[in-house]
Amino acid sequence: MIMDGVDIRQGLTGDVATIRQLAITCWWPTYSGYLPHDQIRLMLERMFAEKVLLQQLAAGHQYMLAYRMATPVGFISYRQKDGREGEIVRIEKLYVLPDEQGRGIGRALIAEAEKYAHFCAANSLELHVNRSNPAKYFYEKQGFFVVEAVDIPYHGYVLDDYVMRKPIQQ
Repeated sequence: MIMDGVDIRQGLTGDVATIRQLAITCWWPTYSGYLPHDQIRLMLERMFAEKVLLQQLAAGHQYMLAYRMATPVGFISYRQKDGREGEIVRIEKLYVLPDEQGRGIGRALIAEAEKYAHFCAANSLELHVNRSNPAKYFYEKQGFFVVEAVDIPYHGYVLDDYVMRKPIQQ
């Protein structure tokens, strides 16, 4: 898909280094104001090691990358939740470079997840967002709403998230 000078295409095994670099570039400005730096380092290594990304691709996670003039500017990852058809497609990751935010890239990436949800006959998209993350307001503008607040233990830290959902019309 091409949108206003941005090309969105499927991420493949050869793209894991690009995905990892985008994540590192996005995470520090996104989370350093409200997460401990040690937690950011730990999560980046556990979630974005190339080996982990390859395992996710092999397990059916879908990655879509956004490029502006051949430069990667963002990505999304999604999958069928628990592998069950007809229920929920879960957005696992959605990151857009800070300088590219507000230009429709996140919205276009979510549209790719919606297409996949239609293909899977899912009834909703789901994601987690940290309760301190202002991206919550972006997700609300995209039609997501909070279904619950959760506290998830994570290697000595607590992920204090909102679970958000967006209904999918079939």
